Amino acid sequence: MKLIHVTFILLVAVNANYAIAQITPTLGSETPRVCPDQPPQPEWVDRIPLREAQNKVLIQQMYRAQSMQAVAESGDCSCETRFPSWATAETIFLEAYANLDRWGATERTEQYRDIANENRRVAKPICEQQDNW
Repeated sequence: MKLIHVTFILLVAVNANYAIAQITPTLGSETPRVCPDQPPQPEWVDRIPLREAQNKVLIQQMYRAQSMQAVAESGDCSCETRFPSWATAETIFLEAYANLDRWGATERTEQYRDIANENRRVAKPICEQQDNW
């Protein structure tokens, strides 16, 4: 019985390691299908330490909310509208949110995610109609 249990554990461990090895990060490593010239995420965002990951998620959600809101309000899904410069999100983050604690950043992230998702309902059909989704 113990041999079967140990064998099962080894098989699970091997399969888990194999599955993990098959996961390859693609963010930033491939040319986007839509708007291939979209501005890259600022390098300093890529260098945010893991222990401060909430800040990285916050600025990404800020950028996403800015993008979806711009498309929804303008009715335009050009690459410039859907993927604007990161400058506005960077400025707001650095001036207002860079010093938030983990919980403050998490709370703001949820607010920006809600804004993005609300505007996405309007933006997605616009972008699909303009073949830019």
